[in-house]
Amino acid sequence: MNTIQNSSKRWWVLAVLAFSLLTVGLDMTVLNLALPTLATDLHATTSQLQWFANAYNLVLAAALLPAGMLGDRFGRKKMLLIALLLFGVASIGCAYAHSTGALIAWRAVLGLGAALLMPLSMSLLPVIFSEDERPKAMRIWVTASALGMPLGPILGGWMLKTFWWGSIFLINVPIIIISLIAVALLISESRSSEKHRIDGFGILTSSLGLVTLTYGVTQTGDTGWGDGGTLATILAGLLLLGLFVWWQRSSRSPLVDLGLFREARFTWGATLATLVNFAFFGFLFGLPLFFQAVNGLDAQATGLRILPLIGGLLVGSQVSGKIVKKLGDKAIVAIGFLFMAFGLFLGGFTDVTTGYGFAAIWIVSLGIGFGSVSHFRQRWTRRLGSFQLSEAVLVLP
Repeated sequence: MNTIQNSSKRWWVLAVLAFSLLTVGLDMTVLNLALPTLATDLHATTSQLQWFANAYNLVLAAALLPAGMLGDRFGRKKMLLIALLLFGVASIGCAYAHSTGALIAWRAVLGLGAALLMPLSMSLLPVIFSEDERPKAMRIWVTASALGMPLGPILGGWMLKTFWWGSIFLINVPIIIISLIAVALLISESRSSEKHRIDGFGILTSSLGLVTLTYGVTQTGDTGWGDGGTLATILAGLLLLGLFVWWQRSSRSPLVDLGLFREARFTWGATLATLVNFAFFGFLFGLPLFFQAVNGLDAQATGLRILPLIGGLLVGSQVSGKIVKKLGDKAIVAIGFLFMAFGLFLGGFTDVTTGYGFAAIWIVSLGIGFGSVSHFRQRWTRRLGSFQLSEAVLVLP
């Protein structure tokens, strides 16, 4: 595999990895525009609509932690092919699901495929690129993942207007087929020389804790915060996550190196990025519903109205990358949060009588803020070499 560092083929490999990652980001948000349609066609409740998204994001966050070890142990190319195949099959399963339970189940499988795909593709970058080229390669890799999220509602809007709702998942299939062929032909097998023990108890407690906590929080939409069963579920999730932290501190081969949190940049980076994701996913969950259910727009028109978000993301990411050396990370994060706060403040005054020009202003402002913080996210992830944990924190909301 090392010989590829001296070959132009390495950039084709990166293109394939970035291409496949578009589907991961896209599937985090592509479902949002289809929620009104799913509520009607599948008779889904508000809680079930939330689980259509949560099933994917939760499994993705929980499985990211152990997923990187599989490539080190069994071979990166082999596991990457399995991840792509799993993602493709789950996409077809989602497209032809005929009940809420089936769609939630297939979305969970889709999240598992994404969880394998992200760290496995990222682990190839240090192998195929020299130290000088890695920052550029990482920047392309992160950008591909980030662009998929705002592309989801836009591309999904066109698909929903032209075809049936299941077609939004079939977008993945040709991308996965091309990626499978390219990975099989271009990438050589590699694995880590070190044998890592699998932290089974850590995987169990972290996964169950995340699922239980998220289920409890999601149920509050139907039962309210005063329901005893819901509160008990949330408490059980917190206890499981507490048990996971205790185990990681005492285990000889922990799933997560908790020493990372002694690094201030990692702790603050993870905290701030989590806040950003709460805002980002809340925005992409609520805005399509506002445009469709309140303003009466169709899916394609809704997708086009979210388009300024991509422009803001690109501006925020590119400008931040150019001025970060002059201003520093702290200033970039502060600027990003100011743009986000301004956008959310203006968004709070949006109602049924508000013109789209006003909405476009705060959508662009949010995009610039998201783009600025995403650039910072890429920097601290690369510096600390903590991809699995940082991405799990970022995806969880």
